Amino acid sequence: MYKLFIFFFSSLLFVQSSCNSQEEKSSLEAKAFYEKLKSEPEAVILDVRTPGEFQEGALQSAVNVDYNGGNFEAEVSKMDKSKTYFVYCLAGGRSSSAASLMRKSGFKKVIDLKGGMMAWQKEGLPMNVSREKMAKDKISRAEYEQMTGGKLPVLVDFYAPWCGPCKKMEPMLKALAGDYEGRLKVLRINIDENKKLANELGVSEIPVLKMYSGGKETWTRKGFTDRKEIEANLPAGK
Repeated sequence: MYKLFIFFFSSLLFVQSSCNSQEEKSSLEAKAFYEKLKSEPEAVILDVRTPGEFQEGALQSAVNVDYNGGNFEAEVSKMDKSKTYFVYCLAGGRSSSAASLMRKSGFKKVIDLKGGMMAWQKEGLPMNVSREKMAKDKISRAEYEQMTGGKLPVLVDFYAPWCGPCKKMEPMLKALAGDYEGRLKVLRINIDENKKLANELGVSEIPVLKMYSGGKETWTRKGFTDRKEIEANLPAGK
């Protein structure tokens, strides 16, 4: 009886371990995603960004279905669920949600790209357009450094219009800017319009907040952040 118990317990651990291993492989870093993609030439590459983002540059042979376009579920329901799908977006948020939805809908193998196109470009991996042909940033690195310099502390919010947590933080950041007028400058930078700048500053996911004092970065925070935490990290005396 004891041996039988040990056998079933060991089998359960093995199954659990296998499931965990499979789950870990459902989301890959850029280089691993690229290598896996090369090994499965029959797979479908699904770009879930907006059509405008897609036109600026995408992975070779990618199919564009906008996750926030209103008809994502209807479009993917027409696809073959037995195939392998490689899913990506700009920063990884939309693709993670899209991949999760697809798995719940019965798709057998869906792999999403951690960090999205930002991570892909940071690794210098190939795209179907040259980086020179991509839309230029609205803010250059030199302009950014000028904006974050000066006497006043500066709080920079890297966001995107489609980012849920970014939208939730927007009213709070506007209120913060008003309450600290003359003592703190709050900047919001759309990464859709400043991809190169975001890459240069190591912004591979959003939202990201960066605090500057005297032109030097003093604090950074990834993900949703409340006002209390921001105020706790203001330069002394502000």
